[in-house]
Amino acid sequence: MAGKQSGRKSPSWPRVFKSAFLYPVMDEAGAAVSDVSDNGLSGQCALTLSLYQQVHLSFDDECYFGGQVRWVNGQRFGLLTKEPLPFDTTETDDAFPRSRIERRDTPRQTVDLTATLVTCAPVLIGTIRHLSTEGMMIETSGVDEGTRLLVKTRGQKVRMGRVESLADGMARVLFSQTGARASDS
Repeated sequence: MAGKQSGRKSPSWPRVFKSAFLYPVMDEAGAAVSDVSDNGLSGQCALTLSLYQQVHLSFDDECYFGGQVRWVNGQRFGLLTKEPLPFDTTETDDAFPRSRIERRDTPRQTVDLTATLVTCAPVLIGTIRHLSTEGMMIETSGVDEGTRLLVKTRGQKVRMGRVESLADGMARVLFSQTGARASDS
């Protein structure tokens, strides 16, 4: 990529050639998580969710976990996550012993956590060409400047970023800062 973008000097990003899944963010809301297991959780949020809908959840507004909505009851929901959650669920909560009719494969741990729940448009495919801790250049189509994206690629955590600029089929994506919610979109 030659030239300047938006009048700023481009960072020195190492060249890579990595495929990526891009999830354009549609909606975002805070969620209260009430229990977790190795592969799921339940909680509540103000978003209207549908059965089997694909969503992403973050406990630190930096790294996101993909999941599928498995049940909905008003604002309450249950998710089956695609990867293990970063919690120790081996300790059981004596206040809520497992019943004989319990059908869950893994024990639940009662928690009181806040998270961010994100719904996304259908997935897009891209190729990461440059990558740094601040962002990346992605060869893709179907995104506009200002679009917030979750980017998933092998060997990296799912991260949120915003399309800063577009040029010659390349999207310059800058990652959101830790703890900063993108509430201005």
